[in-house]
Amino acid sequence: MYYKTMKTLVKTKVIRISETQLATLQKMKSYNIDTGRFIREAIAEKIKREYKDLIPKPKKEYRPF
Repeated sequence: MYYKTMKTLVKTKVIRISETQLATLQKMKSYNIDTGRFIREAIAEKIKREYKDLIPKPKKEYRPF
């Protein structure tokens, strides 16, 4: 994972979610699932899956000959 301890979690980011997403997170919380950890793991998984697309690609120079 991208985080090891709570000391590394020092930055905050405010996001907006839909009513359905909020209801889902509240339902998960009622099942004693840590929603903060769930969101962090989902973001880490997404970054890991699309890492090659996030790296800037070098531009090719046009060489006519």
